Amino acid sequence: MLVLGVFHFINRIADLLHVDAEALPEPLRRFESLRRLGVRIASRILARGDMQNRPYAVGWDDARSRIAPLLERHDADALRTLASRPKLVEALQLALEERDRSSVDRATLARIHRTVEAALPVAATDVEGFHARPPDPVEAFAFVGTRYAYRATAAMIEALRHAGYDDLGILDLAIAVADANQWARTHRLLGLPPDLFYL
Repeated sequence: MLVLGVFHFINRIADLLHVDAEALPEPLRRFESLRRLGVRIASRILARGDMQNRPYAVGWDDARSRIAPLLERHDADALRTLASRPKLVEALQLALEERDRSSVDRATLARIHRTVEAALPVAATDVEGFHARPPDPVEAFAFVGTRYAYRATAAMIEALRHAGYDDLGILDLAIAVADANQWARTHRLLGLPPDLFYL
């Protein structure tokens, strides 16, 4: 669950901001043998990573008491379905703490979450072709970031600049969209209340 959430989070930031997935500079990509060598080296490095599960020292009661002050609309018992996996509760706690450090105001964060919930694809046609975007630049950014983040355009970024966001503000918006997408999938997979994180 955490791995799925992290991939949704990272991929959306990378796609919204057009971070190049290739490690090689573009002029060198035409050399197929060099590309294959780069993939092999990356694979060997990743293969050395230790992905083994480890015991988690924090129990449900501790995890519940740590997250309780951060929950505004719910009692921490809303997370009881995660009692056997307190590590998930800690991950949610860290996400809430990150939300509180964002430069994006709470009203905008809530608007992003509402837009993501409404834009979440429910059928194949939702991610194919073109769909009307909301006129508001922040909501348009959240909509595209949910449906097909790789389609974010320079014009959308420029619209955010005209709305008063600088580079850091746009990065924080991308993080907020990614976080909302991660949470939208998390609460569905775990059966948690959708409004657990945002007013």
